[in-house]
Amino acid sequence: MTVKEIIASMASVSLEEMNSVGLMNRVDTKFIFHQRLLPQLLSSLKGQYAVMEIKGERLMPYRSAYYDTDSFQMLKWHHNGKLNRYKIRRRKYLLTGETFLEVKFKNNKGKTEKYRQLSSGDDRADRDFISQKTPFSVPQLNHVMNNQFDRIMLLNNNKKERITIDLNVGFSNGNERYQHINELVVLEIKSERHSGSTSLKKALKEARIYPASFSKFVTGMYMHHKGLKYNRFKVRIKNINKILEKNIL
Repeated sequence: MTVKEIIASMASVSLEEMNSVGLMNRVDTKFIFHQRLLPQLLSSLKGQYAVMEIKGERLMPYRSAYYDTDSFQMLKWHHNGKLNRYKIRRRKYLLTGETFLEVKFKNNKGKTEKYRQLSSGDDRADRDFISQKTPFSVPQLNHVMNNQFDRIMLLNNNKKERITIDLNVGFSNGNERYQHINELVVLEIKSERHSGSTSLKKALKEARIYPASFSKFVTGMYMHHKGLKYNRFKVRIKNINKILEKNIL
């Protein structure tokens, strides 16, 4: 069965139900692997996880635009492992038509906090949001990279684990055509701290898929801004190429 056929056969969960699962004391863990492993992995979860459905769709398209300064300060902070660092993006949810301005902040305890507000086309609201949530101002920021992907969202039956699975990931600098890493799957588990083993964690371990670092921001910047410093990320890039069994990056 194809991925679409498998998720179509699973129970569904609404956006409201998904959003009601707070997981306030949570741990986020990422995994990356080849797409050929996904059908078997999803099949093993049937009956234990539900798929989020919006307007009859279960594979949801997302589009994002990322921002940085003239000196690429946010990328440099990420590269240097600085805590108290930021990412700024505008993300469009194509099925709902909503666009949010989002800030991700990684504090000095390693915890990531996310802030967002619905974009209404009000430039003043955007300026106020950026100045309140970051040390930057809108005039300092440039549009540096675009990202697109399709997402599957899962919720386990005890509502203590949310899963995002991103497929067909592509990047552009805004002026060039998208370059896609079609065979790569980016899976993230958001679970209660100390939740122990779950069906998905067991399935990943059996498939020899282990936690890995991955950033869409860093990957897209590497693909379209080659002159910047990426020494700290070379192991990540090498790992992606190894998974895909070709030097796509």
